[in-house]
Amino acid sequence: MVTPAQNTPTRRRVLGAAGAAAATGALTACSGFSTPDSGGSGGSSSGDDTITMITWASDVEASAFKKLADGFKAQSGTTVRMQVVPYSEVLTAVDTGLRTDSPPDLFRVSYTDVAAYRGQKVLANLTDADTLKSSFLPAFWAAVTDSEGTFGIPHHTDTSMVLLNTAAVASAGLGTLPTTLDSAWTWEQFADALGRIQPSRADTYAFAANWQNAGAYRWLNFVDQAGGRLLSEDLKSVATDDAGALKALTFTRDLFRKQLTPQNASARGQAASDLFLNQTVATAFAGDFLLSEIEGGGFEYSATFLPRDVNASADLGGNALVAVEASSRKEKALEFLTYCAQAEQMSAFCTEASVLPTREDIDASTLQYPVRPDLMALYVEQAKAIREPLVQQVVVPSFSAVNAQLRDRLDEVFLGSDDDATALKRITDGVASVLQTS
Repeated sequence: MVTPAQNTPTRRRVLGAAGAAAATGALTACSGFSTPDSGGSGGSSSGDDTITMITWASDVEASAFKKLADGFKAQSGTTVRMQVVPYSEVLTAVDTGLRTDSPPDLFRVSYTDVAAYRGQKVLANLTDADTLKSSFLPAFWAAVTDSEGTFGIPHHTDTSMVLLNTAAVASAGLGTLPTTLDSAWTWEQFADALGRIQPSRADTYAFAANWQNAGAYRWLNFVDQAGGRLLSEDLKSVATDDAGALKALTFTRDLFRKQLTPQNASARGQAASDLFLNQTVATAFAGDFLLSEIEGGGFEYSATFLPRDVNASADLGGNALVAVEASSRKEKALEFLTYCAQAEQMSAFCTEASVLPTREDIDASTLQYPVRPDLMALYVEQAKAIREPLVQQVVVPSFSAVNAQLRDRLDEVFLGSDDDATALKRITDGVASVLQTS
């Protein structure tokens, strides 16, 4: 197998570790977009015909955003100035602008963080919500909506699948991989498949899950697959002593105890996609948005569905675009959101960025994805396993703090020696502590 250089510039390296949200640094204008003037990077420095948006973006996403900005300027005469920063610095940049009365006019945000900004009254109500609502898939519309209104557009989604190094699959004699959700491996079959993969080098392992840093919430896929919950049905407290959560913790800890996954693939460790790219692991959970980077890895790979237990379940990925209530150009920012929400614009963005649309009237299977359309067709099917009970738990207002607790506590228990019941209590106690203070 061809081994790529260790410094392959994957999207995860470009975006940075989201757990380091306190990182500092100047905003970096993306090549090809309007650049900030000498008055600063906040929204208040722009002219009346310019709105400022803070986002993170891989190269392909930056290109797709530029086309949105160009199209909106041609239609409205308004320039969209994109300020591209590492993922780990986006919220810091937004918060700094809000504190200094120079907020951006709009910004990109993960679904798991929308409610936190909504709770602080930061976000502007979407004026075209009644017109747009019927066009969107309910689960994603709910992620940006509460009893008082809709506070952004669900711009796209993504989810995870199992990527497999073709040579490793052949050496393990795994045969034909599951090609439908109904035939996806059970947990037992998945564990058996990993156990049959023989490392090609002393420093290689069978698998890495993508639960690192801000992706810690993806561990809840296993909990939901096992029929369990992290939060109670009313979403106000922790679901203590949950049998499904305990089963999920035992299964995922066994990945480390049986040395199927490296210790540096824990919740504060190295991104699973990086480990797959440098062939430290033979299989990994990875999102569709990573395919353009993985294609440059120099080896053949395939994909199959996430394993299932009681349920088939998948993580809620993707992002919303939101406007800032305090912006002096709020109305133009909201116009840009409506522009981005249209079927033509969403289809073009999703196609170029290798992500999935959130509108019901876009058939993702018909999009002409330029990178691995064969695998994107599988991702479209995998996204059908995103379950409402899991979505509800990861969009509560306090979820940013919950996710940080998951990252820290999972890192402790994956690598620790507590018995499984004690380890689960460590996790639920940590989550309970932030729910009580939120």
